[in-house]
Amino acid sequence: MLNVIRYVRLRPFDQQTEQGRAAERYRLAAVSIIANVLSRVFGIALTLLSVGLTLPYLGAERFGIWMTVASFAAILTFLDLGVGNALTNHVAQRAALSDRPLLRSTISGGLGFLAIIGVCIGALLCLLAVSLPWEKIIKVTDQALLPEVRIAAIGFALLFGANIFSSGVARVYVGMQQGFIVHLVTAFTTVFACVAMWYAAETKQGILVLLCIVMGAQIINGLVLLVKLAKDGLFSIRCSVFGVVAESKFLIKAGGLFFLLQIGMMVGWGADSLIIANALGAAQVAVFSVVQRLFQFATQPLNIINAPLWPAYADADARGDGDFIRKTLRKSMLLTFSLATLSAIVLLFIYPWLVKYWTQSAITAGFGFVALYAVWSVLDACGNAFAMFLNGSGVIGLQVRVTTLFVLIALPLKMLLVHDFGISGLIGATVFSYIICVAAVYGYMYRRFLFKF
Repeated sequence: MLNVIRYVRLRPFDQQTEQGRAAERYRLAAVSIIANVLSRVFGIALTLLSVGLTLPYLGAERFGIWMTVASFAAILTFLDLGVGNALTNHVAQRAALSDRPLLRSTISGGLGFLAIIGVCIGALLCLLAVSLPWEKIIKVTDQALLPEVRIAAIGFALLFGANIFSSGVARVYVGMQQGFIVHLVTAFTTVFACVAMWYAAETKQGILVLLCIVMGAQIINGLVLLVKLAKDGLFSIRCSVFGVVAESKFLIKAGGLFFLLQIGMMVGWGADSLIIANALGAAQVAVFSVVQRLFQFATQPLNIINAPLWPAYADADARGDGDFIRKTLRKSMLLTFSLATLSAIVLLFIYPWLVKYWTQSAITAGFGFVALYAVWSVLDACGNAFAMFLNGSGVIGLQVRVTTLFVLIALPLKMLLVHDFGISGLIGATVFSYIICVAAVYGYMYRRFLFKF
């Protein structure tokens, strides 16, 4: 992307000119893309292992339970109160000022605030996990599985609380346009997670252990990155304690819109597995999850390319570099649409063979459902590319309004069609609602966004 090879170098570009600053943003993005590819290769291996090794011994229903509980991570992303995303932009703006003490205060106070949020949310989710009627939330044919569901939910609650903080550490590096460090650390921890997943499958471990392997790797990432921050003089416990109050006031205010946006995304996108589990049973979640992960081979590489552009847009916006934003957005959208469409078509033609051998014939997916998911994967990839621009440029209010409109139309439509048409109805409702509520609005606003800069 954007003549990447030219920017792949260890030596920074001269940032005394606007052209040099633009080149440095691309260099950091290119390095981050390469590191992310390495990380994702191991991530893909973990995904393949988590399905191929565990589905045969867990069975469709227990595997569906695991996928449902794991999907809570996407549903509950809003529980960091939008502080993680606000911290990314805040760090990017402070980094552009080249004031190291101020940057250290921002990072330390922000992470201290996230630690408090993580502890509170973890405790709250534990109480819910103990008290919720899981037999009504997740339909299972074997009632003996319900205790395992509850234990898995409690384990998830604790892991999720810790992940709020560890994800915040990663967001700090993203804000400093050093996402490549996050990806390199992730690559190493994912290797150990793959080994642990293989051992868990060999010893036929339960859902809780599998959750700990996947989510625990993310927590370890955060701890390693925190140590590096402290070593580099960008984090200290003392600054964290004294900076929490000052930073929390700003982050709550700035994170408010991100918080509303995350709630909308949780309801509109993240709740699909829960809707399916409640309406059709955990076994159908397994089918949905396998196809979902299959099309991540189309969307994830593009997300890898576009993710480093968020802090690049934020840095350019802070410096008033509109030309960089216009050129980058145009090229990003064109590349994303072209590659997403090509990848979706290829996966649509080879999916019967892939699903058969990946799941050892334990899962079958109808062509209609897979075709609809192929369309959704293209829309999702393009939407993510555009969101990087919106987030980095601070255009959050519009995203909240658009997402709210999408939720108001998509959610009841999903609940209605999933009963009549199964998982095909659910994804069809998603595609229809996204086109009329999101793609149409942003398509209309596209040129206005470009002329703003």
